[in-house]
Amino acid sequence: MSSTPKKINSLKALEGQIIRLKAETKRMEAQMDDNFNRLQEKGLSMTLNSILPEKLKYRGIPAAIVGLFVEHDRLQDTLVKLVEKILDRTSEGIDYVAEKLRRTKTKPD
Repeated sequence: MSSTPKKINSLKALEGQIIRLKAETKRMEAQMDDNFNRLQEKGLSMTLNSILPEKLKYRGIPAAIVGLFVEHDRLQDTLVKLVEKILDRTSEGIDYVAEKLRRTKTKPD
């Protein structure tokens, strides 16, 4: 990093300081580029590791996503209501088909 500069008393010292600061700037830019590239390469996995509970990591991403949705209370309530509606409609459909089959069996030909 930058050391505390001494007072600059001559043009030669000023030029030397400018050269030093330009070199330090290039070094810092290169370090920022490296850090950005590392973030691009590993950002998703770092994010997932920080978000996902430890117990879900070994199951894979799809299972982890489903697990996160299932753990959400509001979503659980919505899913329960949806499943109840689906089961109600399914049972209504089965009852309808069963009633039709009963009627066709009891119809005299």
